[in-house]
Amino acid sequence: MFRKFIKLLSQKAGITVVSFLIQIALIVVGVIYAASYFWWVWILSEFISFVICLYIVSRDINPSYKLSWCVLLLLAPAFGGLVYLFIGRQHTPRRVRKRLKRASDVSQVLLNMTNAQLLSSRASLNPTGSTCADLVLNAGSYPVYGNTATKYYPLGDVLFPDMIADIRNAEKFVFMEYFIIDRGEIWNEIEKALIERAQAGVDVKLIYDDVGSMFTLPKKGIKRLIAGGVDVRPFNKITLSFDMRLNNRSHRKITVVDGKIAYTGGNNIADEYANKNARLGHWKDTHMRFEGDAVWSFTAMFLSFWATLDRKAIKRMTVDYYEYLTPNTTKFDCAGYVQPLSSGPGRDEHLIESAFINLISTAKRSVCITTPYLILDNEIQTALINAALAGVDVRIIIPHIPDKKIVYKTTKSFVPMLVKSGVKVYAYSPGFIHAKTVIVDDDRAFIGTCNMDYRSFYLHYEDGALLYNVGTIAEMKADFNATQAVSKEVTADEINDVTLLTRIVRSVLRLIAPMM
Repeated sequence: MFRKFIKLLSQKAGITVVSFLIQIALIVVGVIYAASYFWWVWILSEFISFVICLYIVSRDINPSYKLSWCVLLLLAPAFGGLVYLFIGRQHTPRRVRKRLKRASDVSQVLLNMTNAQLLSSRASLNPTGSTCADLVLNAGSYPVYGNTATKYYPLGDVLFPDMIADIRNAEKFVFMEYFIIDRGEIWNEIEKALIERAQAGVDVKLIYDDVGSMFTLPKKGIKRLIAGGVDVRPFNKITLSFDMRLNNRSHRKITVVDGKIAYTGGNNIADEYANKNARLGHWKDTHMRFEGDAVWSFTAMFLSFWATLDRKAIKRMTVDYYEYLTPNTTKFDCAGYVQPLSSGPGRDEHLIESAFINLISTAKRSVCITTPYLILDNEIQTALINAALAGVDVRIIIPHIPDKKIVYKTTKSFVPMLVKSGVKVYAYSPGFIHAKTVIVDDDRAFIGTCNMDYRSFYLHYEDGALLYNVGTIAEMKADFNATQAVSKEVTADEINDVTLLTRIVRSVLRLIAPMM
């Protein structure tokens, strides 16, 4: 045990965490020590917290987020401001923000170019007739595509063989972007395939999140990829400086092969996602494969992020990156439309949440949701409750076995109000459900990386796809029903049969939920 602890401390992850804790401790001890000799230090700390509180209130951000931080600042004015400066800010470093802005502008140009090439008029860009499609199109410039074949994967077990086979068949390029990459059987196969393709002359690019993969992707593994010809970049790299921006992470999961095939969904790259590791019981996750016109949007999403990590890339992006736009000459025998999209603390801020609210608010018959975390802001909660009160069949499946206990307790704190309003909530009995799907009226759906929580809506970069009258929606609904069948419904009696202490704890957790 001691050896494992020493080994952890010798790695980048351990060094970073220890450095972060030491910095926090030094600041707290420093303030206390200085205040014991200089009375004005304490007053200055409180004044800083007051100014930060005014700043938070003035910002155009979610009211619940404002309330949580303001309460902390009022309860602990001497240290609340310092804590906010470390972990509370909802934006990335200025240098990264500038690159993201430039990349988003380029991405929008690329997507608008696709719009112009696909269709002759703006009015014909939304053939679905859905207000959600119009919202995403007008707010984010994400096109609606026909001629796109889709394949739904109800489990990671069946996803990875197809993904690895597609990578091995790549001829021009392979792009991958993931929040978590973990060593094991799955990653070993993917790593081998990436290096094999790179050495065959295929352009292979990989983005991993520096926090998400901090404890799982060792430096020697990264060196092995680079030595094999893979171009690797960490997103929002964490350093040992005092300015540790841990909040804004890339939670996206994107694979693009030759501009013809794309994947997205809830699965990261790790053995537990394929149930080769039963740490949390049966792992339930979903993913989707796209082939056809809609793949271009995923390509543009990846390239826009790549430009933030490669200074030379953003300068040449509008010229060289057009080579990745692969004309699709294949006509697929498939109905419906696909609209890929992304969101984050940049140009497309809160876009996926806005799409969720639109889907729920326009539902006529049913809303079916799977999510590992149910930490709702007022807008989503109101939409769900109003839909249920209007007679819409609203069902949500959450995990039975939690991966993070405090977050799970927070999730359960939101359940009573939903259940009392008619929303049906189920806990996935076999284990942990990590799927992120929304199915509305059996003809509209979302699949992607975005959880139903503050972190995904306001702090992370996320991606996914909206489906309109696509055949695989029926498969998604059948899978939802099968998942519900092995899940336990959370009843009104169960949520009411709790102690006073539990009620108090739930109230506190809901108050601080936006900080999680």
